[in-house]
Amino acid sequence: MARGEGFQASRRGVNRDRRRWARYRRAVGSLLIMVGLAVATAHLIAHFANMRVVGALDLLIGFPMAATLVLVGLLLIGLQSTLPRSSRRHDRQVM
Repeated sequence: MARGEGFQASRRGVNRDRRRWARYRRAVGSLLIMVGLAVATAHLIAHFANMRVVGALDLLIGFPMAATLVLVGLLLIGLQSTLPRSSRRHDRQVM
């Protein structure tokens, strides 16, 4: 085995784990967005149907919870562990 082969093999495993985590994070984020939109839709239908909704339930389970779920889902989808190579800052000075 050559000197750098062990390092390269371990790096491939790390990259695979990062991709798996990114896929999982995007799936969970998408699911949270869908649940948030469903909560907002159900809450809107409840208001249009003049259903009797208890005040505390209206504050906790209504639009604020839907907005929170959508916001967390969007954050999970947009979260990046490292910057892409094109966005990394270079310390070289341009003359």
